[in-house]
Amino acid sequence: MKKKLMTSAVLTAFLVLSTWYIHHTFFFSPLSFEQDDITHHSWSDYQRPMTLTYYDLDGERTSYRMDTDEDIRSFFKAMKQCPSSAREKKGAQVLGALRISSAHDVVLEAYFYKDFWHVLQNDHERFEITPQLEGLIDQL
Repeated sequence: MKKKLMTSAVLTAFLVLSTWYIHHTFFFSPLSFEQDDITHHSWSDYQRPMTLTYYDLDGERTSYRMDTDEDIRSFFKAMKQCPSSAREKKGAQVLGALRISSAHDVVLEAYFYKDFWHVLQNDHERFEITPQLEGLIDQL
């Protein structure tokens, strides 16, 4: 009986410590992470601390930096909800650039144009700029 109780206590402690470690080290949980065109790295590449930097290239060329999880999650969510854009606009002017970095690497780089944006690491697939994403950029 003592052996079963001890084994249960050790397994419970291991699960609690593992969950705590994953929650405090990684931005995404391995159970809920969905790999797609926006988050195309492995879940373990998104290590805390994460930073989001937006470069406004239209006008004074200023940059804005965010490092709270909630702000970065809202950008990821808005970007994932953008539909693909089939429009090809050659020679369009880049109005902004976005970089999301983890503790060890850049996990997302994107250029923003007037009506669309694209991820640099993914063969330049284009996405429409939704009002939600535009609102997040305007809040910067």
